[in-house]
Amino acid sequence: MDLRRQRIENEWTILGQMAAANPSSLLRKKRCGDQFLLALHETRAPILEDGKVKLVSDHELRISFARFFPAMPLEIYLTRPVFHPNVHPATGFVCLWSRFSQTNTVVEALCRLQRILTYSVFSGSLDDVMQPEALAWATNTERGTVFPLTCVALTKPSKWEEGTIRRNSPPRRRLF
Repeated sequence: MDLRRQRIENEWTILGQMAAANPSSLLRKKRCGDQFLLALHETRAPILEDGKVKLVSDHELRISFARFFPAMPLEIYLTRPVFHPNVHPATGFVCLWSRFSQTNTVVEALCRLQRILTYSVFSGSLDDVMQPEALAWATNTERGTVFPLTCVALTKPSKWEEGTIRRNSPPRRRLF
C-alpha cells in the first residue's frame, strides 16, 4: 500500500476515534473513496440568510484529500457555507492552514475548523479573504455578536499525542 493510501486509512481510523470521544458533537457519516462526510454539532457559526446574519450550530462537511496528499494539505468543505472571511461563499471551501505541515491530521483540521467557525481565528490577509463583507462584519465592533461564538470543544482521542497516535511499543532508545 502506498503512503497516500496508508495515511488516508489512518485518518479514517483517527476520525473514528475522535467521533467516539465526541459522540454528541461529531458524527462520522460516510467514506466515499478519498472523501469523508461528517456532521459537526454544538458549534455556533454565522450564516447569511435573507441579508441577515443568523447563528447555526449544526454543520455538514466533507474532508477531501488532494491527489498528492500528504505533501498537499487535506481540505474541508462545508455543505452550507458560513459567513466567514476565510470560507468561500459558493463552494464552502474553508481556508484552514496559515502554515501547513505534512503531519497535520483530521484532528488538527477539525479543531482548527471549530476555531474558524466560532471566529476564534480568522485571517484578514488578502490571500485568505473570500468574503470581504464577512471581514467587515467581523471587524465591526457594533455588530452585536460577541466573539468567540460558543461551541463544545472537540476532545482529542484518548490515545492522541500531538502529531501522532501513540504506539503500544516501548520507547525508542538512542543507538549512540
